Amino acid sequence: MLRQATFLLICLLLTACASDEAMLYSRINEAYDFEVTHCDSFALVTGIGRGETGLSDAQNSAKKQGEELLGTHIVWLHVDYIENSDQTRVVAVVYKCLI
Repeated sequence: MLRQATFLLICLLLTACASDEAMLYSRINEAYDFEVTHCDSFALVTGIGRGETGLSDAQNSAKKQGEELLGTHIVWLHVDYIENSDQTRVVAVVYKCLI
């Protein structure tokens, strides 16, 4: 019984290590423009993704840029599915909210 529990625990740990970065916690919050009226907007970021996960990859790329700029919130402005291509682009504004 102990051997089975140990094997199950090892499998769970290996599964957690192999998870996507997209599944990890993000330090930047998605918001609507009316939610950040009291905040300072300070950067415009873009993200590009490809394939079936293009939108989420593009959003994760933009979020990562916002986090690197020490932003607290991100508001999506535009999503562009590029014709005759598998690319998806997003544009967002990064905000810093003190409250």
